[in-house]
Amino acid sequence: MNLAMAEQIVDTNPHTAKHMLAEARETTRQALTELRDLVRGIHPPVLVERGLDGAVHALALTHHLPITVTTNLRGRPADPVESATYFAIAELLTNTAKHAHATHAWVHINHGRQRLVTTITDNGRGGAQPTPESGLTGIARRLDSFDGTMNITSPHGGPTIVTLEIPCALSSQKTLPSSATA
Repeated sequence: MNLAMAEQIVDTNPHTAKHMLAEARETTRQALTELRDLVRGIHPPVLVERGLDGAVHALALTHHLPITVTTNLRGRPADPVESATYFAIAELLTNTAKHAHATHAWVHINHGRQRLVTTITDNGRGGAQPTPESGLTGIARRLDSFDGTMNITSPHGGPTIVTLEIPCALSSQKTLPSSATA
């Protein structure tokens, strides 16, 4: 729709048409990314190959918003927890880029007291609130299936801080099967 509307106004209002084309490009980029993830299955290959730490670093590199990622994990959570956390982070970063008018975001992942704790912070305008049909409510519902929680602090004027907590143990960092170590 944006492309068709941009075509109609390109001669009379080139500035608005240019803006609409940029929005269409970004929407297409996001749709392609989501489609690739869907085609590859619910557990993206980068998550399987690199774990949560590597997958979130890769996600940050492909995002147009500068993102600083820090992790403190001494193993890997179970696949479903890892996947739920990864997709929650991806959705929160997409929301940040779309709605927060932020210039930077930070992701910190830590494990302690048998809980995976992830904090996503941005320097945007704040005011994020879950509504019944919002992505934030969807994230909270998905985390709830693991007895996890999501806490949002987002005063008007910012910053927004979202904390995800999921009870879980971490597996050993060893990646080779025990028979390969003999």
